[in-house]
Amino acid sequence: MSDLRMPDLNRVILAGRLTRDPELKYTPSGTAVCRLGLASSRFFKGKDGEKREETLFVDVTVWEKTAEYCGQRLRKGRAVLVEGRLRSDSWEDKSTGQKRTRIEIQAQRLQELDWEDRGSGGGAAAPSRPEPREIEEPIPEDDIPF
Repeated sequence: MSDLRMPDLNRVILAGRLTRDPELKYTPSGTAVCRLGLASSRFFKGKDGEKREETLFVDVTVWEKTAEYCGQRLRKGRAVLVEGRLRSDSWEDKSTGQKRTRIEIQAQRLQELDWEDRGSGGGAAAPSRPEPREIEEPIPEDDIPF
């Protein structure tokens, strides 16, 4: 009898605010890569009826033209929508010798949810929303400058 396998799916969509300014760098081959910190909160009532907030903090890696866009245009506090896949990274901490692991989002799409009004004042029309930016397949891990 053959093994039955469920199809694998690795997809995440998060909306939240940037926790720090984007960190834009370039790989040795010249590919742009940008690291973002994202905080995504949910609000709910606890068993006691009190309003509560739960916040998830996650790192996001963005590539190529979208990485350059993020590095040039986004700042701490801006609201964004990120769509991508989860990726796990493991390493040994050189100072303590402990094995460390972190999970991040490898962004495949990113869209600003709010934007600065760059108009000259009063009756200026609101800028149009930027289109979601598609990202090519990520660069091999050994080319990442972080």
